[in-house]
Amino acid sequence: MKLNKLFLGLLGLAGFVASSCSDSDDYKWATASGEQVYFSNELPSTQEISFNASSFTIPVNRVNTSNSITVPVSIQSTDNFFTAPASVSFAAGEAKADLVISYDPAKLAYDDYKTVKLTIDSLYSTPYGNATYTFKGGIASPYISLGKGTYLDDYYFGASASVTIMHNQEQKNVFRVMAPYKAITGGGDDYLEITLLKPGDTYNGVTVTQNDLVAFNTFNTGYHHPDYNDDIKLYHPSVFNKTNPESNWLNNKVLAYQEDGVTPGQIQLAPWYYMDNTGGWNATGESGAIVITFPGYAPKDYSAAMEYQGVMTSVDGIAYATINAVLGADATNTLAAVVEAGADAEAVADALATGDLEGAPVQNGLNFVQIPDGLTGNLQVVVAVIDGDAVKTVQSAIFEYYGGGKNPWQSLGVALVTDNLFITMYSPDGQTTYDPVDIPCEIQENTEKPGLYRLVDLFKYYGVDGYDGYVSTNIEVNATDAAAVYVPYQQTGIDDGDGMTYICTYGGYMTQKYDVAVLKEYGYMGTLENGVITFPKFDLDENDPSKGYFQGMFAQGSKAWYTGTTGEFKIYMPEAVPASARAKAKANAKARSFAKRMFGNKKGQGYGIKEMRIKANRIAPITKAQMIAE
Repeated sequence: MKLNKLFLGLLGLAGFVASSCSDSDDYKWATASGEQVYFSNELPSTQEISFNASSFTIPVNRVNTSNSITVPVSIQSTDNFFTAPASVSFAAGEAKADLVISYDPAKLAYDDYKTVKLTIDSLYSTPYGNATYTFKGGIASPYISLGKGTYLDDYYFGASASVTIMHNQEQKNVFRVMAPYKAITGGGDDYLEITLLKPGDTYNGVTVTQNDLVAFNTFNTGYHHPDYNDDIKLYHPSVFNKTNPESNWLNNKVLAYQEDGVTPGQIQLAPWYYMDNTGGWNATGESGAIVITFPGYAPKDYSAAMEYQGVMTSVDGIAYATINAVLGADATNTLAAVVEAGADAEAVADALATGDLEGAPVQNGLNFVQIPDGLTGNLQVVVAVIDGDAVKTVQSAIFEYYGGGKNPWQSLGVALVTDNLFITMYSPDGQTTYDPVDIPCEIQENTEKPGLYRLVDLFKYYGVDGYDGYVSTNIEVNATDAAAVYVPYQQTGIDDGDGMTYICTYGGYMTQKYDVAVLKEYGYMGTLENGVITFPKFDLDENDPSKGYFQGMFAQGSKAWYTGTTGEFKIYMPEAVPASARAKAKANAKARSFAKRMFGNKKGQGYGIKEMRIKANRIAPITKAQMIAE
């Protein structure tokens, strides 16, 4: 009984409460009014955008859909990168409208997200929905790091750096080398972007026809040239009309792929080194100007060092060029052939690779390469390292063989050379210039081209005291016009450990581009008078004579220097050698210490010597005017 009474009492209380809520305004629940506009709480915190668009939309919702209305909406954006209309409009009956958010895709940068806050005017919002929407807008980088690789600029800077290499996961043929010059110049752009091209692609208006070519973006190296007051940049050959055709791109290519056959192992670039307001250096014809080695790739060793050691004739009368070869571990298919000295060694190597020219196999150590019947005079032996049908390394050496013809070189006796071309280049501090050295050596004249002389083993003078880095080399002197004498660009025969050294007079260097007659007219050439050959000297800086003079060039690899800075380089023909000079030369010959101090000493500045790049084909950069003229 008590339980029933309690239950009836609770029912009565419930009735009282119900009656109170319905009859008194003081106890009514709050209700939302107006349009009740809001942002969904399911909107993402990040909006991914695209380079291929300039806007995207954000949905805005409302509860009351009876009327058409325009609702004020404000936007706040980092750097004002994103913009939006000041309002969003709903048509009658519509519960959702899109707010258009705009941006400039040209200003987009990967992983640079901007914070955006959208706010609905409080007169239109609802306490039961979001009146604000805050999110980040941007584009995620498609690049992932492949790891650390190596960037080598062997053309202009002669330096290398460890670099991070990134791979674009959306465009699989695009890679970025991150800040490649930061360790070299201390600056430069953030990345060098490289695109692998395929036949059918179009780049700078040219349709690609060959495999493995690459393109790259214009890149500032961060080096401000002090003489020209301008930054040196890297330009793809196609940027300039002169080098736009595909035939000028061929040294911009993938050198090797990794095991997957897709990811590059090494890429080679051959750019213009260009200063926008001045001109630049054309490296588009260079192989190995810039080499980028990718992470995880171990370059194969296709190296080949070759030394010519003479001619051997077998008992049955067959003549062979004898060479000593030192081959890299991967130079397993190496061939050699003897051809005329004037033949293009690269073309000969290609013919060996294709089988159009029969070659003799080359192994480490002593090798004998047959000299074809009837071949005589100036010859060369060419050694080619081949992988598949591709030539990897080419070496050649010039030699003479007159087994089948008359030797055109006739000895005139012992001449005397006052050398300040070679000796200028080495000193303990890289600054001191040694006095010229008088070197006696045999001089020969070509009977077929009178006035063409050669100094027999001239620089063997420095190859003493156990130094075995000298290869027998005769230095040619062209005096076929006694008023236009020059020493052509040629090797000295000396390798000081950094590679073979080359030398020439300045006029001889300029013959690579200009006619002798023009150089003679402008005073670039030497003269032969009364049995003595002398050469003009050139001021390194007309505004600063203290910087001295130079007569010739000294080169090694891609680097070269002005040399002969005292203006004393002379050649005395045998009949003109003064007695005092003979005595001095004899004394010098007894105390030759130059070879000893050459090793470990510095090539370099000396008196007025200024480093330049002989592979640029000019001492000064190619100017815009010269480019147009060519």
